[in-house]
Amino acid sequence: MGTGCTKLNYKHLVEVSNPNLQPNDRTNTPNNSRSLPQADYAKSRTTSFKKKKSMSKDKDFSSYIEASAAEIDPYATKTSEDKDMILTALNSHFIFTSLTEEDKEMVAESMQLYLFETGAIVFEQEMPARSYYVLRTGLLEVFVNGKSVNKIKPGEGFGELALLHDNPRSATVKCSAPSGLWGVERQTFRKVIEEMNTQIYEQNREFIEKVTLLQPLNPRQKDSLAASLVIYKYYSGQKIITEGETGQQLFIIKEGIVSVQRGSQEIARLHSGGYFGEMALLNNAPRSATCVAVDGPVKCLVLSRETLQKNLSNQLQDIIEKNTIMEAINKSETLSLLNKHQKELICKDIDHRVYKGGDVVIPQSTLCKLKLYIVISGRLQYARTSHTFADKGTCVGDQYITQVNPEDVKYEDDMIAASDMKVGELTKYKFEVSIGGKYEDVVKENAATNILRKVFLFKTLDSSQMKELFSIINTEKFSDGEVILQEKSQSQHIFIVKRGKVDIMRGDVIIRTVTKHDYFGERGILFESAASATCRANGNVTLWVINNNDFINILNENMRKQLLHRIRMEDERAELEDLAIIRQIGRGMFAKVYLVHPRDSKNLYALKVVERRVIEKFAIQEQLLLEKHILNLCDHPFIVKLIRTYKDYKRIYFLLEYVHGMQLSEILMKIGLFTNSDTQFYLGSLILALQYLHERDIIYRDLKPENIMINDTGFIKLIDFGTAKIIPSRTYTLVGTPHYMAPEVIVGKGYNKNADLWSLGVCMYECLCGRVPFGNEETDCYRVYEEVLEKEIDWPDDIDPVSETAKNFIEQLLSKYAESRAGGSIDNLKKHEWFTGYDWDNLINEAVIPPYTPNLGEKTEDLQNNAGHVYMWDAPLDNESEEEESLPDISDTELEAYKKSIPENWDEGF
Repeated sequence: MGTGCTKLNYKHLVEVSNPNLQPNDRTNTPNNSRSLPQADYAKSRTTSFKKKKSMSKDKDFSSYIEASAAEIDPYATKTSEDKDMILTALNSHFIFTSLTEEDKEMVAESMQLYLFETGAIVFEQEMPARSYYVLRTGLLEVFVNGKSVNKIKPGEGFGELALLHDNPRSATVKCSAPSGLWGVERQTFRKVIEEMNTQIYEQNREFIEKVTLLQPLNPRQKDSLAASLVIYKYYSGQKIITEGETGQQLFIIKEGIVSVQRGSQEIARLHSGGYFGEMALLNNAPRSATCVAVDGPVKCLVLSRETLQKNLSNQLQDIIEKNTIMEAINKSETLSLLNKHQKELICKDIDHRVYKGGDVVIPQSTLCKLKLYIVISGRLQYARTSHTFADKGTCVGDQYITQVNPEDVKYEDDMIAASDMKVGELTKYKFEVSIGGKYEDVVKENAATNILRKVFLFKTLDSSQMKELFSIINTEKFSDGEVILQEKSQSQHIFIVKRGKVDIMRGDVIIRTVTKHDYFGERGILFESAASATCRANGNVTLWVINNNDFINILNENMRKQLLHRIRMEDERAELEDLAIIRQIGRGMFAKVYLVHPRDSKNLYALKVVERRVIEKFAIQEQLLLEKHILNLCDHPFIVKLIRTYKDYKRIYFLLEYVHGMQLSEILMKIGLFTNSDTQFYLGSLILALQYLHERDIIYRDLKPENIMINDTGFIKLIDFGTAKIIPSRTYTLVGTPHYMAPEVIVGKGYNKNADLWSLGVCMYECLCGRVPFGNEETDCYRVYEEVLEKEIDWPDDIDPVSETAKNFIEQLLSKYAESRAGGSIDNLKKHEWFTGYDWDNLINEAVIPPYTPNLGEKTEDLQNNAGHVYMWDAPLDNESEEEESLPDISDTELEAYKKSIPENWDEGF
């Protein structure tokens, strides 16, 4: 990727695992053969990288301040003409097209007035960008390499790429006359957009909770709609909808009052939180009334039919009815124990019956065990007393149809419809067909196959072994701080976390944190040795507990290998002074990575080293702590493992699992286009890794072939967690590599874990087409962002056609609507037609044959060929005195304020 696409926010390190391939460079590749001219491609990438380096050395950024020749008028007020001028300028650039009118107004309001004299320079070519400007008065001249190329007149905006990052300016802008410019800095712009959209999102989310029509939606669907709501403003007397027209939108009143009129008569007034337009939207029928804004401006949150379909993937009516049934099932003490697939089959198989008010739904003396009823809409009541028997979203008869030998209990009164209502009905026979057998047997099997299979240790067990496992497993609960297993005590059990977190500690230091479906205590299964650490409950914890003697009976060779591998890494006791450096294997913005081995061992590890002077200069303490915390949470076969951390007075260190292999980007260069089955292997592996991370609220944020290692057995390892973050809902920081960034990341309005799925789609396209889908021929980030935001997917005609199912899957992942990428969940991604028949269990068990296995020789060759090892304390590390690259993506004032907020003992956990 050219010189314009390598800068990131200074807090977010992009690590390089292979020093010969820089992760942010991307150039064009030939696509007419699986065999690419590797030398030419590598040369092109190297040339691009050298341009970037030379530019950094030629210019001194340290003393440069953009617009330093200007006088800022702190008291300048914007006239209505000024605001119109700014808004017109904003509307002319693609960066602002996704902003709402309120966003643009807030940006305009935040702009300050810069006053320049004739001859003054606004900014210089190749110097870091800082602000976006709109010329108010005067005249500006644009120079490229000293040559005049253009003039900027009042009302024109320029420098908009500065609002995304600090890439070098492509031209010099000079004042030809005294000039006034409205300007906004990048940090101010992004802060305004973040604060505005956070507030709007939270308000929208709160409003959705109040709309009774949308209450049956689950939290994920509500989050999706909250992010998709559009705000419209109407003035007094303005018609919002008109009686008789076709309805395409649902309106929720945010501010003001709306008069509902039929003919010339007002029939209702709606206030904040009220809604209208839903019936026409649901039934595709003409509007039954006219709605008019009254008493000043009215702001409405609007959901279109298209938005609902894209976000909910179905008609609103169907979604609401299905979710109502699901709500009832999940509230049931017995039905809630069924797995997701069985619940969905009940939804699919249940008969929908419509009753009018007064109709008998359940006749008196009917046996309760014969049928399951679910109230989808309306209310069920006793015929004699009219008291409510069951409300909407409630199951009736569930406790009887799930019993093995239920008593012949009967309904003692007619149960009638209180008003027009809809009821789902399922006989006991059809219920057992739907769930796949007798309820009691099905629930037991669910616990064995659907829950315990999520524990990677048990992936290789067959169905009969799973049933045996379920028969020997017990459940125990522990309170916050309670010791589950004491260091140096003899463990008689293996523990699996069903709910909560467990801290693994040596002394007072937390080595790692075990979370849902992870395990500990395995040492007692393989060795007659004491526990190597104390295991303590972090909050309330529920565990599955298995006696070692029972577990030995189902232990197979694959499980034994997995346990031994993990124990070996956990048992690594080498101190920093015991580590010998073999060679440097990677370098990033802030860190270097070395291949190391303990003095008395042939085990190889990767040691990531960050100097304290760099940490303090760029204030990346918080990011390093977060990276350590995230890696401590991860224990997955497709994710690199953290062994331990160290510190001394000069540096912070991460000792990591060494991946003896190649980057996926290298394999793409070596092989060329991947086949459909090759791509399924790599995409499937990445989906499993992302599913693991997303279940723990971890967003990766820089998924690309350079961060995907293929080890010496051909399986993937996701590396470099310097940009990862734990987010329960949304985040705003511009982070990642431009060609792989989702649209919502670029525009700064907030994004969630679905941004990773966009990057996944880019990777899939690259595997099958040999290029990235957006900005492949661009080296200017501005152009890359423009294509990501505006361009549709092109399918190259110089390669073999991509299958229609693969195209459909890529188009889903690269949907501009973030919530539609997963199709509801990552489990649904795995069920996509493109993956039909794919064996996910064999993939996670590494029981499939990989498409490509790197031939790199044995790991021990590194030890044999590097006899003159140095130890960490014997000499300075390579190039340690070199000045790190400057990343001025934050003002000096903000950086100093951030530094002051960092506690002195921030590194206590290392």
